[in-house]
Amino acid sequence: MDRFTKISSFILTVGCVFGIAATTAETSCDASKMDAFAYEDCIAAQRGVKIDNTDFSERAAPPPELVSESYVEPFKYDPFQRDAYLTSSFGENRGTRYHAGIDYSTEMEEGWPIFAPENGYVKEVQTSPFGYGKVMYFEGNSGKTWVFAHQSSFTPAVENAVRQKQYATKSNDVTVKPNIRFRKGAPLTYSGSTGIGNPHLHLEVRLNKDEIVSPCQLGVKCLDTIAPQIFGVAVWQGNNLSLTTDQALRNGCAETPVKNEFNLSMAIKIADYSREPKENPMAIRRLELWRYDEKIYSKVMDKLSYRKMLDIRNELLWAEEADTAGDWHYINAKIGPISTYRLEIEDFSGHITKREFSFHHSCKNNGTIKLVQNQTSPVYTFLSKSMLDMYRCESGYSFAALDKNEQVINGDLCKIFNHNKPTTIGKIIEVFPETKFIRYSASAAATGTGRSVNELISVYSFTGFQNNINWHTQIGDVGISQKISGIPVVSDTSRRVLAVTRNQTDSVDYFEFHPKGMQFYGKWEVCIDNPNNPAPLYWLGETTRRWFYFDKQTGSKKRCATTNELRDVANITDNDGITLGFPYWSEVFFAGERKLALKIPLFSKYAGVPNGNSITVKAGNKWIAAEYDSEPREIVILGDDLPEVGASITVQVTDELKRKTIKEFDVPGI
Repeated sequence: MDRFTKISSFILTVGCVFGIAATTAETSCDASKMDAFAYEDCIAAQRGVKIDNTDFSERAAPPPELVSESYVEPFKYDPFQRDAYLTSSFGENRGTRYHAGIDYSTEMEEGWPIFAPENGYVKEVQTSPFGYGKVMYFEGNSGKTWVFAHQSSFTPAVENAVRQKQYATKSNDVTVKPNIRFRKGAPLTYSGSTGIGNPHLHLEVRLNKDEIVSPCQLGVKCLDTIAPQIFGVAVWQGNNLSLTTDQALRNGCAETPVKNEFNLSMAIKIADYSREPKENPMAIRRLELWRYDEKIYSKVMDKLSYRKMLDIRNELLWAEEADTAGDWHYINAKIGPISTYRLEIEDFSGHITKREFSFHHSCKNNGTIKLVQNQTSPVYTFLSKSMLDMYRCESGYSFAALDKNEQVINGDLCKIFNHNKPTTIGKIIEVFPETKFIRYSASAAATGTGRSVNELISVYSFTGFQNNINWHTQIGDVGISQKISGIPVVSDTSRRVLAVTRNQTDSVDYFEFHPKGMQFYGKWEVCIDNPNNPAPLYWLGETTRRWFYFDKQTGSKKRCATTNELRDVANITDNDGITLGFPYWSEVFFAGERKLALKIPLFSKYAGVPNGNSITVKAGNKWIAAEYDSEPREIVILGDDLPEVGASITVQVTDELKRKTIKEFDVPGI
């Protein structure tokens, strides 16, 4: 009996028209209620000038005057030969790297056929439960390498090559070079969700081993109907910082923390959405700033270099609310207060958002900007700076500055610093240079967590030209050492600050390191000498809020780990290991067809599966290929590979701590 049902798909098309509505001579032009560009258009319309109301959603490519020098002539390509909206764009902030391609939504479905972009051959395919999952590298006759990631399966000829390699090597994770040719427009591979996340296609185009180009600039279909959105502006000089909402910016005003002072720094928080409802904020293609008629800053994201990926932290400043919409884009230009500026932001489909503004000490109708997300301690990161949440003074927190011997320098910082302004820890050290610790305390009622707090923040200040640090500190009975090399050099001569404090959840005591997201061209080696808990070190995922085992760590009592970015760290005792749930039958895509597969849930609290080859499935002495689906955590075995119903199979899983879980199952009935 055919037990499969045909899944119908639908295409959601949402059109958004941008531009200024036609204005009649009777329309009132109110400069106090319009941004500068709307006001200028209104006045021009009253004079009889025809206003350009172009629907940017129908623009095939940016106009010539907005095209960068690296713009490539369109290469018309529709991967699915059906509409699919972008969910992630080229150059998006992915923590320690830029997003090297574009992502398409497949409407939560797997198995969408993907067609060859040009004549060429399959250069390589890889299988893995993480990263790109099942990925195909297709080299076209043009010399470009097209990368299709997170696939559910490949075409039959390619799948046969993969299976032969798996059974020959008894490895689930394999790399194969099929050298199979495909003509333009032929079915090439099938979308899926392997590696991570919901079903979608990740597509990228590589020009060589170092350069990646935006597919949108090659004429690949990039459906995006909404112009970029501004969420806020940050202006600072040293450790003095002001914030402005887009509401105030639309009225032509941006706040500056210092009056009539030059050498200001500025960052803009921006996100782009592809359609309504607004989900999955994306990156932008072009950001430019003009002082009067002079272009003083331009950043165009048409190409990326793998060698320069680490520059992301100099260009997209990390903030505690990093998993909210938008990124803070640093404007690397000399900015002064007594000028009029024009901001232009363009997405990958040619939509443009503009603002014209000047700097003022305060802006009318300026609102507040959220600075933290999932943050319980009063120390946080904003714009790659270590910050102290002085607003907590309003709810009963107290803060004191201490010297290296933990003696009080100032016992009430709440009286010194403005509770309603963002306060850098660097500013506190400028006022009290001997500060080595900040103690914060609050009652259970003040914390709102049901428990009181009395904790230290250890701080280390340095200049923007210092690129190596060797710092040891003590918080309670725990010794914390950090060796850092390759700190990005900045021209800002104000004090920069590293900070660490102890925090806890219901199940884990851990150490927060700030500024979070700080990335190094060298490495960060952190050692935790914790006499009460010498367990292995784990790091906290900022968006997943899950703990991950440090695969590069040493020591038995004093634990040391190495990476290239500051992270929250915990000593975690994991006695549970991995357990396997009950197997059940489900459907998967294989070689473009629906197939039955046996799925076995896998449960682990902390230590997980390091790779697909950590899983071994056997029927007697016969090795059977298996796939590990990392989201949800399941072992997937094709039904065609299994023995008859009732026969026994053995599943073995080795976790990150090298512990083995072995369990026998009887193949269940369908």
